[in-house]
Amino acid sequence: MAVLVDTRGVPPGERFACWHEAASKIFFPLEISLRTSLGTERERPKPFFGRVLGHRLGPIQAFRVTGDPNTCTRTPRGIRAGDPEELQLHLVRRGNCRVSQQDRASALVPGDLAVQDTSRPYTIDVVDGTGDEPFELIVLNFPKYLLGPHGDRITARSAVRVAGDSGLAAPVGSFLTGLLDGLDEGSVAETDGLTDSMVGLLRSLFGTGRAAAPGDPAALLLRRIHAYIERHLAEPGLGPEQIARAHFISVRYLHKLFQRQGASVSKLVQRRRLERCRRDLADPALAGHTIESICRAWGMPNPDHFGRVFRAAYGCPPRQWRARAMGTR
Repeated sequence: MAVLVDTRGVPPGERFACWHEAASKIFFPLEISLRTSLGTERERPKPFFGRVLGHRLGPIQAFRVTGDPNTCTRTPRGIRAGDPEELQLHLVRRGNCRVSQQDRASALVPGDLAVQDTSRPYTIDVVDGTGDEPFELIVLNFPKYLLGPHGDRITARSAVRVAGDSGLAAPVGSFLTGLLDGLDEGSVAETDGLTDSMVGLLRSLFGTGRAAAPGDPAALLLRRIHAYIERHLAEPGLGPEQIARAHFISVRYLHKLFQRQGASVSKLVQRRRLERCRRDLADPALAGHTIESICRAWGMPNPDHFGRVFRAAYGCPPRQWRARAMGTR
């Protein structure tokens, strides 16, 4: 069980601020506010509670989010600050919430599902269930590249309620709940073996369940290559030659596959490494690690080169980003 944040570990008066800061580091830049009906943090009858447990299933991230009512907003400014280009699947386990994106909005009750696109503004307004119980959401982050040609069709149904008491949603909800329970308890291992099945479930839930055509093996191969890259980012030698060799294809064919996505395999590896470094540089738990050790840990052994490409990607040197993220000078 990976506890990414639990506000009970900080002084009561600092818990909501901790939640706000942690959410943007765990997921992506977000604005978090208390629901208006609850007043300000100072007026609350009890300290704010929030907790996130996290797991990685290859390129898919799985989270169990519990806490007190709050409103989570993905703003245009937040998107500019950082976008992992993911589709989030939300399963409501406890409480009620309202999701909105573009011109769509839905009210969700326990068992319901909905998706949100991280590349567009959205709002999730979460309220309590019964009594003083905190809400509970299961959240899965799917990189859009996994969805292939189905991505646009699923995204077009963001913030649309999938009722949890009928059709495929009922067994899918039970499966996801059991999966997270097993991951939290340690009885289910984190693995990328479920990636294709999870993507298939997502397509089926949102009306695009037709499996990839047998004549299009390239789409499946690309998903496997992306998952391989995620697993091997820390290896300095990760590059086109190693990736091609691991998948029994030529380097030329590897480049041809990535041309379909309008990207370069080397650029993808560099971007994903930079994103991991950027995340770790903002992590208070790693404050004692040097910038050099962090970039080396993600397969970038040349600190000078790392500094140049980091600045080109994010507009500031690593040291400045770290100081800003940590709230220091």
